[in-house]
Amino acid sequence: MNQPFHNTGFMLRLLLKRDGLKYLFWLLGLLIYAASGVGKLELAVTTATKQSMYALFNGPALVSLFGPTSVSDWQHFTAAAAFGGLMPLTTGLVFSIITMIYVINRTRKEEDEGITELLRSFQIGKLSNTLSVVLELFCLQVILTFALALSIQLQHALGMTHFSQNLLFASSITSQSVMWGMIALLFSQLFPEASPAKGASIGFFGLLYIIRMGTDIKDIALSWFNPLSWSYLTGVYVKNNWLPILYTLLFAAVMLVIALVLEIRRDVAVGYLPQSKARAHAGYFLSTFQGLVLRLQRISALGWVFGLFVLGLTYGSMISKIGTLVGGNSNTNHLLQKELQITQGSNQMVMKQQFLSTIYVVLALIATCFAITLLNKMVSEERHQRQEQLYALPNSRFSVYLTYVLSAFGLGTLAQLGGILGIYVAQAGQKNAVSFSAMIKGGLPFVIGIWFVLGILCLLIAFLPRFSNAIWVYVGLSFFLSMIGPILDLPQGMLKLNVFDWIMKTNSAPNTLNTPSLFVLVFLTLIMIALGFVAYKKRDIISG
Repeated sequence: MNQPFHNTGFMLRLLLKRDGLKYLFWLLGLLIYAASGVGKLELAVTTATKQSMYALFNGPALVSLFGPTSVSDWQHFTAAAAFGGLMPLTTGLVFSIITMIYVINRTRKEEDEGITELLRSFQIGKLSNTLSVVLELFCLQVILTFALALSIQLQHALGMTHFSQNLLFASSITSQSVMWGMIALLFSQLFPEASPAKGASIGFFGLLYIIRMGTDIKDIALSWFNPLSWSYLTGVYVKNNWLPILYTLLFAAVMLVIALVLEIRRDVAVGYLPQSKARAHAGYFLSTFQGLVLRLQRISALGWVFGLFVLGLTYGSMISKIGTLVGGNSNTNHLLQKELQITQGSNQMVMKQQFLSTIYVVLALIATCFAITLLNKMVSEERHQRQEQLYALPNSRFSVYLTYVLSAFGLGTLAQLGGILGIYVAQAGQKNAVSFSAMIKGGLPFVIGIWFVLGILCLLIAFLPRFSNAIWVYVGLSFFLSMIGPILDLPQGMLKLNVFDWIMKTNSAPNTLNTPSLFVLVFLTLIMIALGFVAYKKRDIISG
């Protein structure tokens, strides 16, 4: 059609009906994740602990993880300032990634599946579907902004009673979702398929996160050139600067315009980046189902492993400073020791090992995300009716199930090893460096936590395949309990909901495995895999 936006309103109505339930889960997830820590921080930041908490939030460890605080001195540090410094980046990280995946699934992935071509055979403009996704995303984020601001307002927390400030806090999160959605839309034009577009989008996000870790510590002025940093440079509840929100939305608008221009100039189901030329005949490995699965994941696997290796390098460079960072008996150091799970009075080597245990959990959580995307491929291929073609060949359900499970387990473990190797390389030349064998002993057992999460996913795929993405709820909870839980001083019973909290025995004795718990976790994982296979073998193939 000559009208690229024809029937955009019609497409928007279809999307709103189609994704209504997802909006509800999106809203509940954001409210639970972002607004739940208000009361806990009020208890943590008191008159007695104000100076210590300010030094903690202004230290390099927390700055590298969450961004710097906007408060210039401890007298003005409040629970509101702590909340505004802690939550925008962490919440934005989770929900921006969700937005990127959603946008690519609704645009490039539908091109891969032939849905876009079918729509264009009717009176639908070439850009109508894309614009309807953008409008839908924008409307959703506006609703989420006011809902989150109102939920914080109703808690009547000290220093968080002005609705305009709560609106700024919510906007700092939702505007990032809009921006990263537009960045993902741009990548979906460049790449010919959805999978590499997702990998490039998340990889670009990870690159900017690593860059901001350095600029926030060395020179905060440089962080203004990083779009990811605009989430916390608002200085919400302190400076209340709306300028970063304006920058974020303007950048999103530029990305949108570029993406639309690129899309209208290309054919359906093609991209701008050239595809590598394939061989005329497949080798033996590629001609097998197992080889095909691994081949399709090779680019994604390389990206995730390399990303974790770089993240390991970043954290490894901090190890030599851990003694000066948390040593001493001040309240500040006690708080930082609690966050990094380091025991007071430990010697330098023990402190390093305890710090590394915290980093291993971070790496394991990221590796878990990678492994989940691999195993979820089994459901996505089934829903798109490609599994039927496999079963028309001499492939049993057992071989298909086992191939996806083993590839997810193996590549998830490889990703964790990549992060451990990065840490080792970064600190190998330092005085009293931790040996590689010690790192393997301390970091590799956390893959059991990855396997356990995959075991839960096996059950979801077998019994509730259409709701397999519910596993992300547990991953988000584990991330929250691992990163925010120690700061909020949550009860042990709640912290134990995180499977990675069961791996090591005690913080005072790093590298001491909680052997009974590990055996139980491995046993439960095997049971879940077996039950998953039995149910998967008996259920019908789903589609759509």
